[in-house]
Amino acid sequence: MELELNDLVRDFLKFREFDYEPNVTIKDKNDKEVLFSYLIHQSEKSSGRIGVVVKPWSRSCGYNVILEAERLQESTGLEKVMVIANQFSSTARELAEKLGILTLTNGELVSIKQMYKHQFSFDP
Repeated sequence: MELELNDLVRDFLKFREFDYEPNVTIKDKNDKEVLFSYLIHQSEKSSGRIGVVVKPWSRSCGYNVILEAERLQESTGLEKVMVIANQFSSTARELAEKLGILTLTNGELVSIKQMYKHQFSFDP
């Protein structure tokens, strides 16, 4: 399941033509190292750096994951933090919207891929 979600994420990032790198460690304000699944760099498609956290869990991500994403956004100085998971609880989605945390689910990535399948990059 993890490989499938990461494949969808990479396809999405390529499709959106984001300049990104996988498995990036950033130091926060307390000099603690924070690992992001992907880091999207500033480009024509994004106004600043976006940290992407992939949670390939079989259970729903709760509001605690969103609170952690907000903390990471504030402590690392990133423009945004995006959390991608198989599913989110309704309270997590509501909180993410209020806090400005970007969220995408496996199902949403599949829908985007199907909607734009002729434009998606499937190169390894």
